[in-house]
Amino acid sequence: MLKVNEFENGVGLSDNNKLFPFSVESNIHYRVNSLNDLINNSYETLTQIINHFITNQIPRLEVLDGYSKGRNAGIFSGDRRLDKNKADHRIAHNFGKLIAQFVAGYTTSVPLKYDLPDDSKLNAKLLEFNKENDIATLDNELMYDVAKFGRAYDIQYKNDKGNKIKQANVFETFVIYDTTIERRPVAAVRIVEVGFTKDSVKSYQSILYTDKKIIHFKPSTFKNAALQEDHTDSHFYNGVPIVEYQSNKYRTSWYEDVLPLIDAYDQVESDTSNYMTDVINSLLVINGDFSTANTNVNELIKQIQKYGILGLQSGIDRNGNATSVDAKYISTEFDSAASESYKERIRKDIFNISNIPDMTDQNFAGNTTGVAMRYKIFGFEQAIGQTINAFKRSIADRCELLFNLESNLSVSKKKHSNVLVDYTPNLPYAVSEEVTMLINAGVPISRKTMYDLTHFTTAETEESNLKAEEEQLQSSDKLSESFKQANKVNTSNDKEDSSNDAENDENGDVDG
Repeated sequence: MLKVNEFENGVGLSDNNKLFPFSVESNIHYRVNSLNDLINNSYETLTQIINHFITNQIPRLEVLDGYSKGRNAGIFSGDRRLDKNKADHRIAHNFGKLIAQFVAGYTTSVPLKYDLPDDSKLNAKLLEFNKENDIATLDNELMYDVAKFGRAYDIQYKNDKGNKIKQANVFETFVIYDTTIERRPVAAVRIVEVGFTKDSVKSYQSILYTDKKIIHFKPSTFKNAALQEDHTDSHFYNGVPIVEYQSNKYRTSWYEDVLPLIDAYDQVESDTSNYMTDVINSLLVINGDFSTANTNVNELIKQIQKYGILGLQSGIDRNGNATSVDAKYISTEFDSAASESYKERIRKDIFNISNIPDMTDQNFAGNTTGVAMRYKIFGFEQAIGQTINAFKRSIADRCELLFNLESNLSVSKKKHSNVLVDYTPNLPYAVSEEVTMLINAGVPISRKTMYDLTHFTTAETEESNLKAEEEQLQSSDKLSESFKQANKVNTSNDKEDSSNDAENDENGDVDG
């Protein structure tokens, strides 16, 4: 059984070596006609869905999680060598991590920009919410999960410190939708493993989120036992406070299609390592007429292993001549060139099929300008468009929850348009070349545009800094002018005093 490192407090693991290719059941969307379908008959349908999630969907997530951490199920499961005395190295390569990091880094390493142009007051609330909750980091972590699992979740809640949002564990969370063509969320569920019963059966704490309530259930094993409500809380989001993010409508991982290729790469690398080890332990064959000098075979083997020297006494034929003795190792032949060629072909297929650019490609080495990079990732950009669009739709749902809460708290029923979300691909840009081209062509460029083309500041920041500097300069000028006026007054007084002293001196001389 493969024990992978779970995200936070992930629900338990299972034997994953026979899961791939994944079944359809491992990634279906849960759908019901209405909320009543879930709560009728003592939450019978909800219990069945939770059981299905634990049994069918969590194992797939575990496998995908393992491939992002170098714990690849394919190479670490089963017996790979028939001879137990042979080397059995198992070398895993976490291509999954490389692919997921590239997707998350390309899309969200440069923080997304949020704007609500129709409502400046609410836009200020949105920006304040994003700042307090470090939305830039949250977006990056959500996109990393989307790339790994094909899905991610966040949850909003309100406490004494304000409105908060956190990433939810994919091993513990799922959303249930209705059966309409719009597929609106009916409810969301979180199941958290809280321990074991006396019979060593896992026990889970379940929480059901609806558009108005949060229903907490008593810990349950879901084994022929109905869910029992513990307590219920109300919320004011006017919607399910858990939002799902998806890579595409199929919720596939970005490296799910190349898992067999990753397994093949692991195997050929492991086989090479096993061969190099087995060569050292090759079979020694001694051929000829020799004498062990009264040393038994076992002692002879120990001496060879200890000293690495084989000393044998040859025999004598009937003519009195010494006979020949030959010793050599027997090992399987290994075509190193063919193995490296096969491994390189697999590695290229992994990058080509996943649409991730191979930065070690010799044809691409040293040519990392923005234009060259865009040609290199042309296939990737076609695929990432689906993920970005789906991510923006989920962000709109997230913001709508915030707006609903603000409206309810302010007793306002105003409807709000979707927030504008702009993302900047994390690529090297030849900005100076582009700006020079426009200037040479006589195209006027505004200061705001010039600032926005940079990646270290914005027009708003620079305008604010310039205004602050001007105010400071004006303040300094006023202070300097005050000093000048004060100096003039002092100088005038000094002259007047000097004049008076001179007159007094003259009067004194006359009197004398």
